Amino acid sequence: MSSGPSPFEVVASERPFKGHVVTLRVDRIRDGGGREAEREVVEHPGAVAALVTDEDGKLLLVEQWRQAMGRRVLEIPAGKYDVDGEPVETALRRELAEELGVEGGRLRWLASFATTPGWSDEVCDLFLVEGATRIGGQRPDGDWEEQDLSVVAVDLDEALRLCATERVGDAKTLVALGLYGHLLAGRWAPDEGGRPAADAPARRAAQRPS
Repeated sequence: MSSGPSPFEVVASERPFKGHVVTLRVDRIRDGGGREAEREVVEHPGAVAALVTDEDGKLLLVEQWRQAMGRRVLEIPAGKYDVDGEPVETALRRELAEELGVEGGRLRWLASFATTPGWSDEVCDLFLVEGATRIGGQRPDGDWEEQDLSVVAVDLDEALRLCATERVGDAKTLVALGLYGHLLAGRWAPDEGGRPAADAPARRAAQRPS
């Protein structure tokens, strides 16, 4: 489906806040009838995530504290594109090594989706990694905030039960489990033509208003 031309003209943009992770952009937009409004957009570098299975076919999830939610959340491993110039799949492999302590496995792209298009431009590139193996020796150090995360190995039914019955489930995890279930049942398969380019995060950033 083509996105088509915008029905609005951006007449002004400013960025009143730039944080470590996100930037707040305020766009003043105008429609063809001359009506104007302001829209607040959170610019995010984007993220890469994966549903991972081990050699026994178990799904590997991580449980970690999420400050924004004020509780621990069970989710698939993921990470921000926060290393300039790092290719998509390299970023993913780094995150899997840090969070799960695994490497290898068959890598397949599943989907790229907007996490919260009503107010953010964040895109998550979602992959499936099948048959990952434990890293021998010491695993790479992750962020200090991730030191208390734990790895949970479950089958699909248990993953659905745990993740879909959370008080507020994690979106990327529910998306991943849903697509994986359809893939296993033969009802759906990803279109490789949509696979993100290695430099997809930089391309997306370049499309933002200046």
